[in-house]
Amino acid sequence: MPGVGAARRRTWIVSGLVALAVVASSVTWLVVSRAEDREERLAANQRQLARACAGLLPRELGAFVPDDRSGVLDEFGTMLSPREESRALLDCTLSWGGGGDAWEPDAQARVRAEAVLTRTAPPPSDASFGLPLPDSALGTVSTDDRLTGSTVSASLLADCPKGLTGRVRPSRDLLVTVDLPSAEDEYDVPEEDRLLAARTAVRVADWVAKKQGCGGAPLRSASGAAAPARASKLCAWLSPEALPLAPGEWTFDGNTSTYSRRTGACGGRWDDPAGSPAELTVKAVGAESWSGVLAGGAYESHRGNAQVPGADDPAGAREPVTVQESGDDPLLALWARSRCVAGPTYHRVTVTPQLSFTAGPQEGTAVLEPKERRQLSRKARAVLDRYLAAPDGWPRRAHCRDTKVMGEVAQWRG
Repeated sequence: MPGVGAARRRTWIVSGLVALAVVASSVTWLVVSRAEDREERLAANQRQLARACAGLLPRELGAFVPDDRSGVLDEFGTMLSPREESRALLDCTLSWGGGGDAWEPDAQARVRAEAVLTRTAPPPSDASFGLPLPDSALGTVSTDDRLTGSTVSASLLADCPKGLTGRVRPSRDLLVTVDLPSAEDEYDVPEEDRLLAARTAVRVADWVAKKQGCGGAPLRSASGAAAPARASKLCAWLSPEALPLAPGEWTFDGNTSTYSRRTGACGGRWDDPAGSPAELTVKAVGAESWSGVLAGGAYESHRGNAQVPGADDPAGAREPVTVQESGDDPLLALWARSRCVAGPTYHRVTVTPQLSFTAGPQEGTAVLEPKERRQLSRKARAVLDRYLAAPDGWPRRAHCRDTKVMGEVAQWRG
């Protein structure tokens, strides 16, 4: 019966079309549903970013917020509603992605604020904050590589004249650290990413200072002003002509360009294309000062590397010293301590002599006779005296007084 077969075929075709329509409708519904889920998750993550860390994270981080998973927020501190005890005033981390076998999140932001009670590590002398600050504050920005992109870190040490409460004892030093993600590699981080980290650190410091009522003008007002004139005279005392240094052309890198009452640094190196410096002349010189909470941190750091004056210091020995050639130039460091406007202060000056490592008893060695070592000591003292007495130098601007010379450290391999 052909009519029956045709009817069955029509029934199968109709059924198939209906099934296809149902499948297509289901797929469309699933796609739309997933799209709506991603939009809702993205919106929730954006709201989380706006509220997290007391609302102190920059909105520019929205570019890192995913729509396929929720952010992970850890925030605590004595100035938030802590879920656990914390020594920090504020410690907050918001991260996205990662988990499982991943080494690190896809992106992460962190802000931390704490009162410094005794000491903290000084920043590198060549670091830059990018924003103007009062001389009571000190900021740096650095970058670190990640598996994807990099981390931009800002550190800001600010003054709270009325003191920070909630600690074992009051402190007027507030340390803020900020870590923000960047899509670029460590050496390609754009200036706007570095400035974003600096502005966030200022925002956090001002928020804490206002909540604590610890006094001082908001840092944001200084950061929004025009950059102050470069204080080039801070290192004008470092003159090869006025000091017993190797004659010829010199370069001066890493010198402080603006005054901070907390720290200062000057340095120079012989860089003359004509030949090489004469034997035993000073071919490099440096001077650094650390005051207040930075003083203890700097001294401890150098003491950990056996680079502070001590009873076993060989610099005053009366016998010839054989110096071995190494990757670092041998130098003589002279330490002093003072009281300056920001508190107890350490000064350290260094002189680096030109040595010949082909004239020693063995290849790769040089011999310093007692007379030559005394000459080098006199040159180091001349650098220290000129540094302390310079009218526009850091010690005079920081009103240092009661200076005492602590001793020498010969930083060479004998």
